[in-house]
Amino acid sequence: MNITILCKVVDNFGDIGVCYRLARQLKKIEPSNHISLIVQGLDSFHNINNKIDETKSFQVVDDLEVYDWNANDFCFEKFSENDGEKLAIILECFQCGRPEWMEEILFEKKLERTVHIIMIDYLTAEKYAEDFHCLKSLTRSAKVQKVNFMPGFTSKTGGLIIDDGWEALPERNEHGPLLFFMYDNEWLPLANAIRDTGKSVLIGQGKGRDSFIDACSRSGLRDLEILPFMNQNQWDLMMKSTSALFIRGEESLSRACLSGIPFVWQAYPQTEEYQLVKMEALLQAMKGFFDSEDFDFLYKLWMDFNLPSTERNEYNFENACKVFLEGLEAFEYGFRDFAVSLRKNGDLCSNLMTFIRKIDII
Repeated sequence: MNITILCKVVDNFGDIGVCYRLARQLKKIEPSNHISLIVQGLDSFHNINNKIDETKSFQVVDDLEVYDWNANDFCFEKFSENDGEKLAIILECFQCGRPEWMEEILFEKKLERTVHIIMIDYLTAEKYAEDFHCLKSLTRSAKVQKVNFMPGFTSKTGGLIIDDGWEALPERNEHGPLLFFMYDNEWLPLANAIRDTGKSVLIGQGKGRDSFIDACSRSGLRDLEILPFMNQNQWDLMMKSTSALFIRGEESLSRACLSGIPFVWQAYPQTEEYQLVKMEALLQAMKGFFDSEDFDFLYKLWMDFNLPSTERNEYNFENACKVFLEGLEAFEYGFRDFAVSLRKNGDLCSNLMTFIRKIDII
């Protein structure tokens, strides 16, 4: 089966991280699948897979065909071949749109075959993930059919990608370091809390790194390590070795949820603080796995992590961070039970392949 995945890197590595994981898993569960990965932002792809050459229009890496989104003439020629054979199934990820050369093939070249576009949307715990899952939408051509496929946290969505190494909960490392991988904010209260609890911290690359390093310098926190860019498998192993996670985005969020490790998530900051809606939706999905007192504490803690520093009480925030770090084992039960529940929804890629067969688009 020919499956083409579209990825436009918008914010650091999360978009390509999910798409690369998606491509590898689709290839693994059905080796006969022919996967083409079209990427705008090969430099970011290189940062999570150093085998990627960001200067090439085309390359084969990990048994995946990788194309530069902007190689217009080359891609138009390759994807026009055999009545657009490579475009039989298109996974359009994160509302990234389609390259101009692909639009021309789909809507001007008058293909004889039917093309199916499956929209893989952002991960969210909001109700619309269930409402939009498998919902069809219109295009400019009857030959181009489009449907939504929603990642999520319930059995009424596509679930999460559960790939190699994530089939079971990792062994708990209670004495492991912390991971900091968040967006910019005033992180002095967190740095102070980490310093006072005597824990070491690993700092990921990307947005938020410099603001946290500055906070560590001001707090006197010295037990830290700035991580280099890592291949995706290395990053996964590193995450599993930690005792707690302070993470952002979608790719790291999905791994944190599956890890069973206590974590705090910073949603992507949005206008009118819509990130708080996304944060609260995820917390509500987790609520049933915690005692009410523990949940109330986590709710307030996550809220402070997702607000600008000007909207939170920094003294209370610092104390809450200390309580969390000093009581990680006391919160672990809820995170682990939540992680176990997610595996019952199945692997997103296996669910996707079942969906593809069900609507008979092989």
